[in-house]
Amino acid sequence: MGRWSGIFSLVGMTLWLCAAPSFAAEAAAEKARPLRVATGAVAPFVFTQDDRVTGFSADLWSELARRMRIEFAWIDAGSRANQLDSVRRGDADVAVSAIVMTPEREQIADFSQAYFDSGLQIMVRAEEESPILATLEAIPWKAIGKLFAAAIVLVFLWANVLWIIERTLKPNLGKGYLAGVGNEIWNTVLIIATGEHGDRSDPGTFRRIVIACVWLMGIVLITQLTATVTSSQTVRRLRSSIAGPGDLPGKTIATVPGTVAADYLAHLQLPFVEVPGPAAGIELLKQGSVQAMVFDAPTLRYWAARSDHGALEVVGPVFRPEKYGIVVPLGSPLRKRINEALLEIYQDGTYEHIHDKWFAARQ
Repeated sequence: MGRWSGIFSLVGMTLWLCAAPSFAAEAAAEKARPLRVATGAVAPFVFTQDDRVTGFSADLWSELARRMRIEFAWIDAGSRANQLDSVRRGDADVAVSAIVMTPEREQIADFSQAYFDSGLQIMVRAEEESPILATLEAIPWKAIGKLFAAAIVLVFLWANVLWIIERTLKPNLGKGYLAGVGNEIWNTVLIIATGEHGDRSDPGTFRRIVIACVWLMGIVLITQLTATVTSSQTVRRLRSSIAGPGDLPGKTIATVPGTVAADYLAHLQLPFVEVPGPAAGIELLKQGSVQAMVFDAPTLRYWAARSDHGALEVVGPVFRPEKYGIVVPLGSPLRKRINEALLEIYQDGTYEHIHDKWFAARQ
């Protein structure tokens, strides 16, 4: 038995010696390989153009990596959900952009300490500066044009009726058709305005009935015109009456699926238009296809500050507070090193410098 034990030990030692160089080579290769950092465009935290990656989170990570003496390579993983999946699957070692820390995500990955306080906010189309111009733009000119065209036709027809009546009652009037109808057009307008035509003692029951009908037609036309203009102004006020999350029900909303904003709207059972990214949602907002965009407050403020002539504005308070963190695999030793480097840049003012580069108010 001792003889066989010695043989097995000798074979095992031989196999280990043969495999050791392979294990060592793999470990060395793993150590030499640059860290794979998953990211994706989300202003102003990450901007990707060709091979260049910039933004607040990108600059912050570059400084952290420098302090940790780590070589890394960016991987464009797309959405933040895809970035998390890349780390979970082992396709990336770190994920950095504007990833919200949630209890659900903590189950599939580890987060560094929070490096940015955020939350949700609402973006809408800005109100015009001139209330007069805003009122004029809100008037449904096409509908009013149709209403005036119908009024002209009706006035002309009633003028002909009145002309026929006048010719019947006063055969010696002596006016031709054009002059007579032209005069009755003016009389029709006076009837609409005052409700009367000629002397009250003028004979003709039918004539009086016609005058009453013309006056009623005028009331209907004026009422319809008033209702058309009033309803357009009411609709405009409703469309611009979003001042916070409490005003979202009944509005057309856009957001990015798979985000905290989408989860928030789904929890409130508010339907929303799915867009691939915040830029697409903001474009729909500019076009008037949606009435509001719900997304991360810093991103919305960034785009609002760069909208043409203040066409967009962020309204209401920040709600659903959230924090951003750097993602690493569960149990990764990188988490501790990243946190130590974060504390360093907080202490020596580097964090403030990077923050001001991207978020300081522009003069």
